[in-house]
Amino acid sequence: MQNELDAIQIELIKRIHLLFLEKFNGNKLAFAKAAHCDEKTIRRLFENQQGMTVNLLFKIAHALETTPSQLLADLSII
Repeated sequence: MQNELDAIQIELIKRIHLLFLEKFNGNKLAFAKAAHCDEKTIRRLFENQQGMTVNLLFKIAHALETTPSQLLADLSII
């Protein structure tokens, strides 16, 4: 089960990263400010050195002008 959760997190971070590149043109500081978190948090998240809390997911979704549900769409544990 842990492998499935890890795979879901990797896919979720990929989705977030693509939207981040589109909306913030790779500017991690601007993204962090919009998400009300540290730039270090964003950097560690993109480098798969940090997990994501539900709170952080909501902040990131808001900064990307989407919803957590849209980011998680079609991801499930089999």
